[in-house]
Amino acid sequence: MEVKKAYKVFRFESEVRWKSGRRGLICSSGKPEVEVSSPPEFKGEAGIWTPEDMFVASVNVCTLMTFAAFAENKGLAVAAYESDAEGVLEFQEGSYRFTEIILHPHIVVKSQDDVDKAREIIESAHRKCLITNSITAQVKVFPDIRVATAA
Repeated sequence: MEVKKAYKVFRFESEVRWKSGRRGLICSSGKPEVEVSSPPEFKGEAGIWTPEDMFVASVNVCTLMTFAAFAENKGLAVAAYESDAEGVLEFQEGSYRFTEIILHPHIVVKSQDDVDKAREIIESAHRKCLITNSITAQVKVFPDIRVATAA
């Protein structure tokens, strides 16, 4: 008889508060408040985080954190990681939705021997990213992996 592993259930809570017009706050216990707005494209204010910004950023951050955890577990020495992200918002089937998110992680490793390992880890992080696996938009990852230059 196969014994099934019992997995924990996690809950994450937040609160939103309307300030005025198309502005509000995101709040969560023990964390700084974040001011939010609709994007200017939808009559919101420029220079303020939007749900659209946060959606794209959440995929980018989750991929980073998954990569960092996997790299640590595999003993990969990472010198740097930065990633650009772009989300494509399109009108389909009567409403707007994100159809694609494109990530461009720029990863710097300490030796040529680590390039293939980093590539395997970023591919695995992409497949295992919690946020990517929770959304319908297609996520594409185009990594740029380089070796650190000696100073």
